[in-house]
Amino acid sequence: MIKLQWKPQLIWLNLGHLVIGTLHTKGCAETIDRIINFYEVRDQAQIKNLLSSLLKVVVSQRLLKSAKGKGLVLVPEVMLVDNTVAACIRKEKFSVSEIEDAIQGGHDKGSISLINSLAELYVDGKLTLEQVKSQIDEKNYESLNRTIMQLNLKRNAARVNQVAKK
Repeated sequence: MIKLQWKPQLIWLNLGHLVIGTLHTKGCAETIDRIINFYEVRDQAQIKNLLSSLLKVVVSQRLLKSAKGKGLVLVPEVMLVDNTVAACIRKEKFSVSEIEDAIQGGHDKGSISLINSLAELYVDGKLTLEQVKSQIDEKNYESLNRTIMQLNLKRNAARVNQVAKK
């Protein structure tokens, strides 16, 4: 068993076991960055290799007030550690934006990006556009708009198919 100490709690990496730990970060990529940067520079390469080979999934959650003002809405981000994400983690120069791109690109494998979650919740009417935009950097607005447009097109096509079947 490999024991990695983390303040104020312990994180245990153990093959074949479910391990759940919590960190206060904005997203999955920042979680990995924080774990790596906790260690001395001389140890970071080893930590990156351990994380890239042992880590299976990272889930990030945000709770936002609903668009209607009653209750909270869960905004999940899920990073499944596939070969692309593992390669990003192992790189000498770790990049949060590369991990975020890998999450976005891993949608077909089960990863859920923050932008996709926010776009779906907006299209469903659970969040306002202002709320959604406040959760991402301005540089990601174009990607958000594109994702919203794609979701609307898919939903409209599904409605047309349902009407055509009747």
